[in-house]
Amino acid sequence: MSFIPVDSFHVALKDAKKEWLDDDIGGFTVRRLLSYVEPISAKTRCIDVLEYFIKNTELPVVAIINEFDIPVGIMDRGRISEIFLKPFSRDLLHKKLITEIMDTNPIIVDINAGIDDVAQIIIDSGMRHMVNGFILLEEGVYAGMATGQALLEEITYRRQRELFILAHYDQLTGLPNRLLFHDRLQQACQNTIRNKPKLLALVFVDLDRFKFINDSMGHSFGDCLLKIAAERLTSCVRQSDTVARLGGDEFVIILQSIESEAEAVNVVAGISERMRLPMPVYERQIQITASMGLAFYPLHDESIDGLIRKADAAMYEVKERGRNAFLIYSETMDHGNIERMSLETQLRMALESGELSLVYQPQIQTLGGKLVGVEALLRWQHPQFGLVSPVTFIPIAEETGLIVPIGEWVLKEACRQHLSWMQQGLPAIRMAVNISAIQFQQQQFSRVVKLIIDDSGINPLYLELELTESVVMAHAERAVQALTELRVLGVKLAIDDFGTGYSSLSYLSKFPIDRIKIDQSFIRFIESTSVNEAIVKSIIALGNSLGLETVAEGVESSEELACVVSLHCHEVQGYHLAKPMAGDDFGDWYRQFLSTDSLVNSIKSRNIN
Repeated sequence: MSFIPVDSFHVALKDAKKEWLDDDIGGFTVRRLLSYVEPISAKTRCIDVLEYFIKNTELPVVAIINEFDIPVGIMDRGRISEIFLKPFSRDLLHKKLITEIMDTNPIIVDINAGIDDVAQIIIDSGMRHMVNGFILLEEGVYAGMATGQALLEEITYRRQRELFILAHYDQLTGLPNRLLFHDRLQQACQNTIRNKPKLLALVFVDLDRFKFINDSMGHSFGDCLLKIAAERLTSCVRQSDTVARLGGDEFVIILQSIESEAEAVNVVAGISERMRLPMPVYERQIQITASMGLAFYPLHDESIDGLIRKADAAMYEVKERGRNAFLIYSETMDHGNIERMSLETQLRMALESGELSLVYQPQIQTLGGKLVGVEALLRWQHPQFGLVSPVTFIPIAEETGLIVPIGEWVLKEACRQHLSWMQQGLPAIRMAVNISAIQFQQQQFSRVVKLIIDDSGINPLYLELELTESVVMAHAERAVQALTELRVLGVKLAIDDFGTGYSSLSYLSKFPIDRIKIDQSFIRFIESTSVNEAIVKSIIALGNSLGLETVAEGVESSEELACVVSLHCHEVQGYHLAKPMAGDDFGDWYRQFLSTDSLVNSIKSRNIN
């Protein structure tokens, strides 16, 4: 089997870019095609030019210049031979100058003209110029000639190299792609066998939470981040090592000829530290971390595919444990990786098989203790694994794009449940549905929402869409337009997890929203945490100044309830008030809620106190 040379990255990219762009050696210009051919004076006789061609048997064409070394024409071997083969031509042309029979319309270009531009000139002017070639000027005077054949060879050579680069290198980062990576890995493994007892380390690198950054900040922002990450990874390894991009935010590193596992660990530790440094992206300083998994050849596996799978498993184990670290592969990691792949596959079928469902958590007014709405929360009851946490399957859904069809199903099911409750005699209350960043950024999202409203028959005034603070602030101007389109439909809009992002007051006032939901991290132990109390108090004051209602999420104790009520938060939600419940159980809960009045009286008493 033939291999692509190890240094092909430098040959294909560095040489190509430097060689073609370096003016000293021609760059992308016709300078690199220059061949000096002694020109002939315009005052030379035709018969003398013929003799010149006879003496120089390899000469195909010659330039004719005036006394100022400026080209005025061209004469090729075929043309002058044809002329002198005619009867009496020697007698007729004996004393005539070459200017009388030369081609007076040669292609004359500056030596710094682009190769592609000259090729187009020749195509437009006639292919005879491809045979004759063209004249090159430097600073306005004759510098030499270039043949059409040399031009064709250069174009072919460049196209071949461009095709090689396109086939083997990532177009965004310039790193080897998956195809070249596999070739490099196979070659490196064979070198390792020859150089025992040295090892090869394969490192899988995944940028933590990159998808969220890419979805919220935009693909251009994400692309810039990937380029910086690629540069940092490359700077941390030797020239003999390989850094490749497999796709998305996944990179892989081949560390060759290492003496021990400890040597590879030191390299990866350095990469981890380097990746944590702030990255300047569009005048922002972004901090990102990486999860990395290591596997050693031939220690962990003697096959290419097995080595790749085990390094990947180690990387996913890091992500499961909280990200921002690295681990060496162990046999216990295979199970978790296989389970994740199984979940991804089965999540695709969960919608059709009826494994997804919604539960509803009540939202209650603090002034009067009235039920005003519910939040719809997604659940997955897996036939084998039981209840799968949203923390586990929501990221998988977002990574695979399944969040879009799942999100549409959630909207439809929430609207259906709202109408079902009304048919049962329950009051019309607000139905809040969480919207992911990927859904919100879909160009036709408002149209999808309108179709669901029209098909279900729900009054849009009772449908509330919740978006996190970071989602709407990522592209604030675009978010204003998208939110306005949704508001035209009549739906309510809320900012979820408020206080955890970077909201600008000027933009917040522009957003056509109805309420802000205070993140539960600020509600937790608020009665004993003065900082949390001050933050919540400020958020409520901000909401009041903008005419927005506030909802306290995650109220789990009577002390927390007392505190948020005393701060005049408009609504509360949490386990202390009611746990999320199935739609069929909601009617019974509501009737009990009305009959006992315990919760209502508890909230009322907090207001009185």
